[in-house]
Amino acid sequence: MIHCLIVDDEQPARDMLEAYVWRLGPGWVVAKCKSAAEARGVLVKEAIDLMFLDVEMPRMNGLDFLRELEQRPAVVLTTAFAQYALDGYDLEVLDYLLKPIGFERFQKATEKAMLYLDEHKKAMAYDVAQGFEHQSMVVKEGYDYRKIMLKDICYIQAMREYVVLHTAREKTMTLRPLAQLEATLPAAHFIRIHRSYIVARGWVKGSEGDRLLMANNTHLPIGKTYKKRVLQELF
Repeated sequence: MIHCLIVDDEQPARDMLEAYVWRLGPGWVVAKCKSAAEARGVLVKEAIDLMFLDVEMPRMNGLDFLRELEQRPAVVLTTAFAQYALDGYDLEVLDYLLKPIGFERFQKATEKAMLYLDEHKKAMAYDVAQGFEHQSMVVKEGYDYRKIMLKDICYIQAMREYVVLHTAREKTMTLRPLAQLEATLPAAHFIRIHRSYIVARGWVKGSEGDRLLMANNTHLPIGKTYKKRVLQELF
């Protein structure tokens, strides 16, 4: 069952998206909100898998709302304004739907979200089934493929559409969004500390103000919206 949240200040838009959601099947549970404040209340109480989020809303727009969220569900932006696409990319949303939204385009976005959610669930199941010491990932670097043991990863850095995996011995760059990679990593061993960084918990040596000190003596920034959770979980 997929828990879906629709956030839009216009009722016709909410009703249309709700109708689209129900066309996908009875396994989709829908909540609707007309503002970021209402959506925040739902996210605190409910486990939301996928959020369809409007950008242009009064008081707080969708992009500012996303920036404030420490933990986000999968997000698809819905807006009549194409100029927000780059902001959406920086915030790692899964897709960007321009109004008026046709059902076929909506369905394509939800299929992309389902693949993302399914990959995350498989990664969690894999973590339970197999010891961390033996887990690995395969990434494409240029035209070549690399197998990297998860236990060797110190931290992962986002660089626009690429990510760089830092180990004790080397760096590997691959074309992949950080949020997508995060979904495949075991949460028991990795934690997001910044919009641009994921660290291996076992490699964290300490904290110094708004930075983490890693075992390889690298200092990494802690994002403001991540700081409370990061310090609670790591220390």
